[in-house]
Amino acid sequence: MSGCIWKFSQYLDEEDLMFARRYFITYKIGCEYYGLGEKPMIRMAWESGAVYKIGKRVLIRRDIFEEYLRDHMKLVEDLIEGDDEKLLKTIEGHVKEENEYE
Repeated sequence: MSGCIWKFSQYLDEEDLMFARRYFITYKIGCEYYGLGEKPMIRMAWESGAVYKIGKRVLIRRDIFEEYLRDHMKLVEDLIEGDDEKLLKTIEGHVKEENEYE
């Protein structure tokens, strides 16, 4: 196995191993694996910048999308831990960035 996946091999099943071999995924595969609905999957994929569109086919680069999910999980953990000021500043920064792009 390549990368660091071997460190977690006792927690992985065949589905995880097959998924880890994929470099690109589709919306449908992502929805099934991550347990997300179609619209949140599409929104998060575009926000992460992991979308590659080739003709009518849309592919999501898995490593970029998972990095995006990990970063946003940290925001959720900060909220749960009660670091409200830090979370508020982070959210305000994201809102300002989004407003600049529009």
